[in-house]
Amino acid sequence: MKAIKQFLLQPWLYLVIVLAGASLKLYHIDYHIFWYDEICTIQHTSGNQILDIPVNEIKNISFYDDQLHLKKQNLTIGSELKGLYGSTNLNPLHYTFLMLWYRITGDDYISYRLFNVFIFILTLPVLFLLAKTLFKSNLAGYIAISLYAVAPIFHYFVHEARYNTLLVFIIILLHYIFLQAIAQKKIKWWIGYSLIGVLAMYASVLSGLILFGHFVYIIFLKKDTRIVYSINLLIILVCYLPWIISIYNNVSEINDAFVWHSNLGRNKNFLSLLLYQLIGFSHIFASFTEEGQYFRLFLANKFEGNYIQLISDIIVLSFILCSIIYTIKKAPGKVAYFLIFIVLPYVLFFYISDIIRNTGCSLVWRYHLIIYIGVMLFVVYILYRKIALGKLFYSSIYLGLIIVGFISIISISQSRYFVGSGGATKIKEAQLYSKARRPLLITDFSMSIATRGVEDFSVILKECKSESIDILRASPDIKNVDKMLLDSSYSDIYVTHASSELVDNLMMQFGEKMKKPKGEGIPGLWQIKY
Repeated sequence: MKAIKQFLLQPWLYLVIVLAGASLKLYHIDYHIFWYDEICTIQHTSGNQILDIPVNEIKNISFYDDQLHLKKQNLTIGSELKGLYGSTNLNPLHYTFLMLWYRITGDDYISYRLFNVFIFILTLPVLFLLAKTLFKSNLAGYIAISLYAVAPIFHYFVHEARYNTLLVFIIILLHYIFLQAIAQKKIKWWIGYSLIGVLAMYASVLSGLILFGHFVYIIFLKKDTRIVYSINLLIILVCYLPWIISIYNNVSEINDAFVWHSNLGRNKNFLSLLLYQLIGFSHIFASFTEEGQYFRLFLANKFEGNYIQLISDIIVLSFILCSIIYTIKKAPGKVAYFLIFIVLPYVLFFYISDIIRNTGCSLVWRYHLIIYIGVMLFVVYILYRKIALGKLFYSSIYLGLIIVGFISIISISQSRYFVGSGGATKIKEAQLYSKARRPLLITDFSMSIATRGVEDFSVILKECKSESIDILRASPDIKNVDKMLLDSSYSDIYVTHASSELVDNLMMQFGEKMKKPKGEGIPGLWQIKY
């Protein structure tokens, strides 16, 4: 027993786990299909100056590929910033950093994911300092970073070229500076808090809920800092005001972009909404089923044999809830209330908002990453206290979470695409075009979700392995397509991602030559035998 206790008190054990977890961030990082949201990342990084495809002109696939390699576009940082901050966007900070990143590391697709690996590494020492400062223990810091290194839900988003990992880093840094500022009461920490607070808001408007949690903590527990904190909030608000005005002026466009929220969890009872949001807590530590697949199982009220994930969710969630209760009972009041106020307001906001609007926004776990740090810290508290006392049961729980975490992140890394993203169909379609000797694709980028357009089509082209593919971006009323093909030698002509207007138009022009290909199983695909 004593030997086990001494073993679990050694810093090198946790550092080995962190090193292994960090190394696995590179495992299969390029295996997952580069999907729609990630194409949008490149689009926003360009200042929305790319993917301007000429209409009724035939372009080779290399033209589309060049569009997504920003160095080939000869864009200036000034034009990118002007385009980005002149558009409607809720996460502009991420793309601002990427404007510098791709100029240093390169503009290959994988570079945008490697940015998240870099941010993940930066997060580790800051998280260590946060846990150490909060719990006054180095052991707590080591346990925190080791759990974070193998946490599947954070690993999931490190492998995606989106803003989430950067946001988590900034929020952890904000928490740390907040604790230093209220403890030391020095102007340098408050200046730092204002600066990081502004960055947090530009990283995501949801950061406002974290600022609100800090504000509630100040109101109840740090009355002597109310004035200085209020000044900091005012500074953050003033600096974010231009973006508030932009959001207000484009609120209808933003609502249209999030209309899919209304299809999530509609008419689910309030207990189901709460349960699913809590289940997201368990996926911090264990996730054998990809989020999109799990979400669809929940909406259909069936698990189709995924009982391993269901059982692990119940076990892990039970331990998390026990950890929360233990921390509230045993931790110093200021520690417990800090954790409560950085988690509870956020959960309640999404939960109440969904009930009022009859939507399922709170069911999208990626929106909750910044409070999952708080949830994880509840678990860190009970583990570090019990491990320090040599409690074998809790030592076993810690090692179990680490092992399950490793299994989960390896499983996630082997996923080819997000369930529900249409990834399987896109891969199949790309393989079809890649096998053809010299195909022509005719499209107007019409999708069932109208806003997706060329970005979603680019996902397919990114997966194509042939340089002999040509694409005709056609207007729905294009005329005389047959004349455009007179001097061509296309082996196959496909109509794909086309609006009903374009399909009807082409059927008028080609008649019986245009038919659905047999046996391909790709929705909305037509073939012209010319």
